[in-house]
Amino acid sequence: MNRNQIKKEFQENFRELRKILNSWELIPGSPSDEFDSINHQILSHLYKGADFEKVSRVLDSELTVTYGLSTDLKDAEKITDEIMEWWNFKIKENFR
Repeated sequence: MNRNQIKKEFQENFRELRKILNSWELIPGSPSDEFDSINHQILSHLYKGADFEKVSRVLDSELTVTYGLSTDLKDAEKITDEIMEWWNFKIKENFR
């Protein structure tokens, strides 16, 4: 895979992950790029092989520390479930 293909794939994954995070309406009415910093962090960890626990911790920490949202750990785990399901599908798709 060349550099342009890698960049294109990353951008596609970034857009898809953005849709997942935005679908949770964590801050109703917020701009679509509100959670792009979390998106970048999570996607970077996923590319490095992060597991459910790591992604869940990153998500919970960022929502609490950076955004000041009081999240129930179960909520972070539900969002992480959706993210990991999407990511595992993407991995399987790439190995076809």
